[in-house]
Amino acid sequence: MNSEIYQNSSYKELAIKNCYNTVEYLLKENLDFAIVTYTNVIDYNPEIPSDVAEFEESAIFLIAGYSKQSATVTDGYLSFEAAFGESNFGSVLSIPLEAIMQVALDDDLLLVNYYEPKVKEVSNQDISLQSLLNNPENQKLIKKRVAKK
Repeated sequence: MNSEIYQNSSYKELAIKNCYNTVEYLLKENLDFAIVTYTNVIDYNPEIPSDVAEFEESAIFLIAGYSKQSATVTDGYLSFEAAFGESNFGSVLSIPLEAIMQVALDDDLLLVNYYEPKVKEVSNQDISLQSLLNNPENQKLIKKRVAKK
């Protein structure tokens, strides 16, 4: 029964609002905090090479220093810059608010979220299109074609 409640759209809205209010407050107060989040729904820009970092089902991120300075909460996402691995590979992470499982301040747990986001299914067509669009040479061809119209 409880799992049905946690997947309910009304609970999802509540979870997003609660995460938003908590994270927004901590950022406004300039406090360092940690989040535990599902990793299968995070958007990394640029993608993190597997030889730099690989994640389990969930990960903890400390929002402090430059990560905190770069953090924003907009359109249902917490976004911040983080560095990974010995090379400090930089990437901007965009995390859906409903994917945040916990928020902690020092040793205090401020928020627990039981909503588990669904993983977006990505079709082979989407992957192919993404590969084409990521190639700068293809971008030039697309721009030329659009300009001709």
